Amino acid sequence: LSAMLHDSFVLNLADMTWQSEGAPQLPFDVCNNVCDGIESVPYHKVFSFGGKKGMMQYMNTVEVMDCGSQVWSTPPVESGQPPCGREDTAWVYDTKTSSLLIFGGWASRWLGDLIKLNVSAIIGPPYACISISPQSGPVFGETEMTIKGLRFKPGKVQIRFGNTEKNQVVVDAEYVDSETIKCRTANYELYGAMPVAVKVSINGEGWTVNQQTYSYFANTAARNCMAFGPGVLANVVFGVEIPFIIQARDTINERRTSGGDKFSVEVVSEDNKVQGIARIEDLQDGRYDVRYSVPQPGSYLVHVSYAELGGTAALAIRGSPFRVEAADPWSRHRVLGAVPAKRKGATLSVLDGELVLYGGDKSGVTVCMPGSGEWRWTSVTPSGTAPDDRLLHSMTNVDGQLVVFGGNSLGNGSELADMYQLKKVSANNWAWSCPKSHTPYVRLTAPAGQEPNSTPQPVSGRSSHAAVALDQELLVYGGENKSGILSELCIGDAADGVQVVNWREPVLHGDVPQPRKGAAAACCQGRIVMLGGTGVNAEEQPVVLDELVMLDIEGANELLCTINPSNASGPRPAPRTGAVMLEYMEGQLLLYGGMGVDGKPLNDAFTLDVETLTWQRVYNGSADLVGPQGALAALLDGKLVLLDSAAGSLKLDSICSLDLMCLTNSYNFATKMKTDSVTLLEGLESWVDKQSHSMDAAQNLEKLSGNFDSLLKVMDSLYQVRVKKADMDLLVEQLRETLHVLAADKVATGKLEKRVDDVAHKWDEVKKLQPQVKSSVEPIQASQAGRIRKEVEAFTTRVAQYKTAFHSRPLYKYTTGCANAYPLLDTAAGEMAKLKKECTQYAELASIFELTDAMGPVTAAIKELFEELIAVKDVWDCISMCETQFQVGSSRKGVVLWKHLLKNTMAGNKSTQGGVTRATASHIIYLVSGCFDLYMHFEVHDSDCPKILIVSSSADMAPHSL
Repeated sequence: LSAMLHDSFVLNLADMTWQSEGAPQLPFDVCNNVCDGIESVPYHKVFSFGGKKGMMQYMNTVEVMDCGSQVWSTPPVESGQPPCGREDTAWVYDTKTSSLLIFGGWASRWLGDLIKLNVSAIIGPPYACISISPQSGPVFGETEMTIKGLRFKPGKVQIRFGNTEKNQVVVDAEYVDSETIKCRTANYELYGAMPVAVKVSINGEGWTVNQQTYSYFANTAARNCMAFGPGVLANVVFGVEIPFIIQARDTINERRTSGGDKFSVEVVSEDNKVQGIARIEDLQDGRYDVRYSVPQPGSYLVHVSYAELGGTAALAIRGSPFRVEAADPWSRHRVLGAVPAKRKGATLSVLDGELVLYGGDKSGVTVCMPGSGEWRWTSVTPSGTAPDDRLLHSMTNVDGQLVVFGGNSLGNGSELADMYQLKKVSANNWAWSCPKSHTPYVRLTAPAGQEPNSTPQPVSGRSSHAAVALDQELLVYGGENKSGILSELCIGDAADGVQVVNWREPVLHGDVPQPRKGAAAACCQGRIVMLGGTGVNAEEQPVVLDELVMLDIEGANELLCTINPSNASGPRPAPRTGAVMLEYMEGQLLLYGGMGVDGKPLNDAFTLDVETLTWQRVYNGSADLVGPQGALAALLDGKLVLLDSAAGSLKLDSICSLDLMCLTNSYNFATKMKTDSVTLLEGLESWVDKQSHSMDAAQNLEKLSGNFDSLLKVMDSLYQVRVKKADMDLLVEQLRETLHVLAADKVATGKLEKRVDDVAHKWDEVKKLQPQVKSSVEPIQASQAGRIRKEVEAFTTRVAQYKTAFHSRPLYKYTTGCANAYPLLDTAAGEMAKLKKECTQYAELASIFELTDAMGPVTAAIKELFEELIAVKDVWDCISMCETQFQVGSSRKGVVLWKHLLKNTMAGNKSTQGGVTRATASHIIYLVSGCFDLYMHFEVHDSDCPKILIVSSSADMAPHSL
């Protein structure tokens, strides 16, 4: 014996060539072994047994190679006595019993034994599992599972879940086809959450060997799940998406590590009138990325809930609902100078860092210079020949100048087809210029049902068209004129100083966009993007469109049109007309506003990645925050600028700006929480320190008995710990989860994590002390509580007496007159404010000393006093208004009735009950005079129309009937 080998060779039967490179090798040198291949699914197995590895060194191990992985392994023998080592043995595979039969061999003597080795656990049945979906689920079971494999066949199909005989559960399954089996996962609550092997058996032929693993997890429990991040902090902003993360936790409060849970997020205002928008992304690791936006400032509640398995209703997670205050992120600028008048059909553009307003009225060009403290409007008179006053035109920045095209003439109402150029020639000087002529061009296309006209025609006059700058040319599409909505697409020269505009129609390939007006359009990276507009349907009715039209520049005069490309993704903008589309940054366009299908303005903004055609909603504001016609919009130094009118104003006197990118980045989870987690931790540390010091003060009971301030600090601490325990526990866990996420984002959090652990330990000590301290101070508390209750009762009596005296004041006498009534109202307001302040102080003491039941009557009485004061003031306001408006004389005997006002409004709006007349109209009032009281009641209805009810009587009215 000169050498032993462990190499392998593969014979390719197709071309009968031997290959050794990459062939799997046995883990040791051996000779005289027996080796054979056995069919298995999905890959054959190669078995090697026995042999000799040295002089008189015989082997008895079984080596197996999977032809799929091409790796040799030594599987363990589960039972039986292994044979002695040997060489030159003989063997055969028995397919019926899935066994290798080994006979004889040489082991320094000839052997004649027969040995059977069952290899069914390695070979498996004639079918195999390839994959399972899903790969995890709750221990509750009943999750629908799909098993993919090879050579499945009809019959009694069973699925086994488990790793050993002691924790195996078998369920029946459904044969679908030769590659698919379906079942519901087994209930595994008896054994708990763990990864288990999934195997298939059909007609009892044995279990598949290519193991698939299914991970059981403990059921998600809403009471343990938590939300953390910018979106659940106290202060947010409206309009942009605010993120937070939901961490799912199971019934034993462990983090879930897989997805599939169904959380719901709802954001509503506290008065339940305003709804936010929320979206949830399953990160498939137990976390859920949530982003929401609210449309206007105010107080909101963020409801986060989870429907537990087997439950009938969704349950709130820890801390839900979260109260947030949404602030206004816009910078609102002070406007000075020649503020332009409100108008329709104007354009707002930007040139050399200034806003340029043109059209909509006959005021010409108005320019606004931004400043750090104020923005100033200036009316300019450019040199050169000014264009006709117009509206619904286009004004496009072409190579550093503003190009005006088309629109409706304010002089005669005609549609214009002219072109003017406006540029800034010096600091305060602007100039108009215009080409001398426009070259007619041949239409390559014609409206449906018509043949193209080979005769050159002038460019059509139009309004509400889309215009896009292409280097030094202007592309114009669609619009409207007297003949209807246009589909005309043309390109003309627009370079500075051009004398003749040569118009042409580009060759359009691909889809054909329908005629439209009011479309938003822009060009970016050689692609013209157009969205929306107003077209007509088959019934010739106007319809607002949401089509995304892509015009790719293919050559000098060729465009490839694609309508609603299939690869567009993200939140698609709603149908709109009259929106603004501008180049936002490299490769991105910004779409803002327009009018929706309901004729109301849209106050939202989207960005579009021109290469990937991915939409992103970057702003979502309420339509109520802009005027009925929407706001004029422009981009100035990367900021979105809106020009609008203040409520009731006839001027465009409202300018606000917003850096959308900067604002969005500031609410990035990592960016925001790197600073806010420190602030939250500092606040928690300070609060826990304060409670700890107050608890320590309770050790000196003698001092507490003689010093009410010291007792008050201890009692307040007991109260704070009692009412804020759940909030503080949640805050500790939120900080830990936040730091866990930041650490995964490569943010250094080691020191902060140590501080969180320290404050959590100190908070635990405070919670342990709380019941002890409460027990020790109870006698002192009881003594002081009795005293405080008596003081509250005395205060209640004093408020009741004040209320009785208040009702007899001259405020309820009409003869008091407005001049005297208002000072009396101011005096009463001051008195009631003092009572309310005193009531608040007693309420705090009552809460601390657990006397909340004592405050109910006096709190209600003070509330009634304020309501009556407001009602009385409202009536005096109405009396003052009516006296001024109708110039009622000083002599008022009886009832003065304006019959000319009642004639049309009283019909159907009055009812008489016991001599009481009620009229629903803000300008109808009975002025009552004489020696009798006024009985007044003020109501506000949905129409904001107040009702004034005045009843006359010779006797004083009972004030409590107000």
